[in-house]
Amino acid sequence: MTRRSRVLLVRLRSLGDAVLMTPALTVLKRHPGTRVAVLLEAPFHEVLANNPDVDRIITIPRGRSKLMTRSLAIRAARRFSPDLTVDLHGGTTSALITALSGAAARLGYASSRSRRFYNRTVPDSRQLWGKDSIHTVEHQLSPLKYLGFEIEPLPPLQVPVGTAALDQVRTLLSRRAIEEGFILIHPGAAFDTKQWETGRYAETAALLEAEGHAIVFTAGPGEEPLLEDLRKTAPASVHFMGPFPLDRFIALASLCRLYLGNDTGTTHIAAALGKPLVVIFGSSDSPVWSPWGTRHRLIRSDLPCIPCPGYYCLHYQEPMCIRSITVPRVLEAVRSLLRETG
Repeated sequence: MTRRSRVLLVRLRSLGDAVLMTPALTVLKRHPGTRVAVLLEAPFHEVLANNPDVDRIITIPRGRSKLMTRSLAIRAARRFSPDLTVDLHGGTTSALITALSGAAARLGYASSRSRRFYNRTVPDSRQLWGKDSIHTVEHQLSPLKYLGFEIEPLPPLQVPVGTAALDQVRTLLSRRAIEEGFILIHPGAAFDTKQWETGRYAETAALLEAEGHAIVFTAGPGEEPLLEDLRKTAPASVHFMGPFPLDRFIALASLCRLYLGNDTGTTHIAAALGKPLVVIFGSSDSPVWSPWGTRHRLIRSDLPCIPCPGYYCLHYQEPMCIRSITVPRVLEAVRSLLRETG
């Protein structure tokens, strides 16, 4: 790497991965003069909108021709003129974008089925770190560790709060007479095997409210039915805000005292904001996807079939990994973390 290097990171797919990539951005910026671009899919690019470690965001929009959007993304990548492109995703599309980015060094994981598109490959991340199990943050730092970048001290996650979004959310809270320092509950999840039942969230909220805590439920775009289900069973006095776009969710989460939710991308946003977290895990590999860099309680089952891909339950008529989590377990986790954090 030269003193004036240009690095492109390709990180397609999920919101959580985009958040967990942010330590890699910090590491790159430790190298004087480095210019950093990130190529990712909409709407996940919004978590990088105010990140000081990103010089250029290249977005693949949704709802349009895949061939056209990917062609435009490749053109934008080539205009950035990267010296190094790193594929942090490993799928066919991200590998092809890496190959066509115009970078002299095109790096990806040796374990990728598309490794033929790279001219340098990163060995197994566990081998690089000398551990049997590594977190996703460490996995996404592995290419930079392999190249000799200064990894230590390991950076925190970084999701800055936008000023305009924060002002908007504070105005909404004021109109609803909701004071900052509430418990924020986000009940959404990508799969049924990660989705704790809404009725149990409603029961937990009722018990916490009875103890004097203000409760705010929220969700993302497309998750309106989830909030409607909760309205049927939750106490009338709890608050509902959203669904919110990412910038306003980030602002809302920044004002809460504690966050309660499933293993999902918004949980990693709350972790990046330094919030105490209670996270309910189902099918996911919790050592790989647990909150990074903040106090948390992780609630999970001990079924031997965990982890699994999570698209559907392979062993039971319903996903017992998440269905077996009880309200008392979650409630006690919230109580203990509130005591610990004051």
